[in-house]
Amino acid sequence: MKYLNKFLPIAYTTFAISLAGCGDSNNKSTTLKTNAESSSKHSLAAYFAKQTNVFGIDILGTNTTPDVKILHAAQVMAEYLDNDEDGIPDNQAVIDYMVAQKSALLMFKDNAEAESKMTALESKITNNNALQDLYASETHLNSSEGGEFDASLEEVLHLITHVGYAGVYPGVFGESTGSAVADAMDTARGGQFETIPVEYPVGAWYTYDDKTCDYGCMVTEYTYWSLTSILGAQNASGRLEAIQQEWKLNTKDKVQIQDQSVYAIMTDPQYGLPRTLPDGTYQAKQFKVTNNTDVIEGEEPSNDLSDSEILQNAMNANIGHKIAFGNLDDIYMMNPDGSERELLADGRPISGYVAWSHDAQYVYFASAKGEAESAWEAFRVNVITKELSKLTEFGQDVRSIGLSPDGQYLALSIMTGNSNIGDNNDNLTQFNTDIYIIELSTAEPIWTSGGTLRKEDMRLLVGADPAEQFWFEELNWNPILPDGGDESVLAYTKTWCYDEDDVSFTHAYTIRADGSDQALVLENKDQPIWAFADDILCFLDMSCYSFEQQESVQLNITGIDNEVSAASISPDGEYVLFEVGDEKRKAGIAKLNISGPSKGVIIDSTNAYEPRWSPVPVSE
Repeated sequence: MKYLNKFLPIAYTTFAISLAGCGDSNNKSTTLKTNAESSSKHSLAAYFAKQTNVFGIDILGTNTTPDVKILHAAQVMAEYLDNDEDGIPDNQAVIDYMVAQKSALLMFKDNAEAESKMTALESKITNNNALQDLYASETHLNSSEGGEFDASLEEVLHLITHVGYAGVYPGVFGESTGSAVADAMDTARGGQFETIPVEYPVGAWYTYDDKTCDYGCMVTEYTYWSLTSILGAQNASGRLEAIQQEWKLNTKDKVQIQDQSVYAIMTDPQYGLPRTLPDGTYQAKQFKVTNNTDVIEGEEPSNDLSDSEILQNAMNANIGHKIAFGNLDDIYMMNPDGSERELLADGRPISGYVAWSHDAQYVYFASAKGEAESAWEAFRVNVITKELSKLTEFGQDVRSIGLSPDGQYLALSIMTGNSNIGDNNDNLTQFNTDIYIIELSTAEPIWTSGGTLRKEDMRLLVGADPAEQFWFEELNWNPILPDGGDESVLAYTKTWCYDEDDVSFTHAYTIRADGSDQALVLENKDQPIWAFADDILCFLDMSCYSFEQQESVQLNITGIDNEVSAASISPDGEYVLFEVGDEKRKAGIAKLNISGPSKGVIIDSTNAYEPRWSPVPVSE
């Protein structure tokens, strides 16, 4: 069980999250629609970008929490409270008490986000005991198929029993000594221990050992273990081995035989407890996540902040995350405010096209490093040791690089020639590019042995007849892993007649790593860059596209004289990184604001081409 103590407010408009897959769409330039109606009057609702409610109980989520995870938690909560799914709560008194206590499930992308957002809301919380957190990273749809336990079954139930049942039935479900459940727990633990004992008595079947959990917390956990075991949540293959250090009665029969007291309580029909395990498919009502468009006074994106304040705020909101970039000669890494700039690799005479590995251990890039007229090959550098490795020997230019978010695949856009030979660089229309892919489990042994990849080592993912002069490049993987075992999704562009502005076009597409679900996203869009949460793609022209709403929004960056391009939303979802200028480009950053202008700041650094956020904090 996780306890919330404090939170950081989030108070700006955000995109709705996609529940749909990738598909064809018409090119639209209208503004993204947001739902101005707030379904919640909770005192914390204004600090969370997303919200829904179940029988009046609020579920509040950050902008980086996917809608599909919020909706899943809502379905699970509804199934717990209305187990027969007739639209009527099985115990209205429990609902009424939870609503009166202003109970809320607070959802975050992951533990790191929850921790980073705990300070600013401390003074806003009036009843911490009525709050429960749940992370998108631990919320698993179809968990029985994927083998990962769905934590919504635990955290949602904690909120219901800790607030609702303990409040309405203190003599039965109360979380202090003397209640019926507490007495049953004392028997299960082999004694009444108000703190965790050094060692539990032999024969105890509930042996919780988290020393941060007080007696009331232990009752909450015991209630969860006993009820979910009766419902069948703990009997999957291998589950007992994973939990037996804490709980040994993982089936209904075991609870009924060995812990008759708690079995009698949990199956007593007068309490309206669930009789079947939620599976996230509640039928009585379809829930909807709405966006919070009300901005708390003083919390809106401010154009009054100084440049240094904006940069410092961006770094504080993305602690540990780095920005990698090239300056045409070398490859660098820096903090979001431009500090601690480090030279990662000498890429001379020319280099670029940076991409992070999924674990932020490496920065991959392309470079013509080597003898005169060398082709652009793929390299990678360890960001801690600075060890540099050459990865390919194609003799043909690597035009862009992408590493999948699950660490499984390397995708490369490879040109059919070498632009560094003779006058070729001035006439790129004589070439074309194709996208190749390789499993990293296949590539790593080649690199470890000192070898380099050849084209025949990789498989063609996207290609066309060279006579058609198509260029497939600008690779960027969706950082959100799909549910249900599907392959990761790669975004890319398709350009015809490269560098011939009078006849060329560039369209954005997506495709899965196995070659399935190839789809046009938008026409006349270049350099797709996924946001770190939600199905949102941003582009070279500073527009961003929501797959759910199938509409685009144009970001408006002010305060910078030169043109800005290539929008890249930060890992926390609150800032946007971009390029400034054309020649001798710089990196810039601004508070993300889809409803109006936002002041941009140039990051004080060397020239910066294609700056990219690390997907996770960089480990020292």
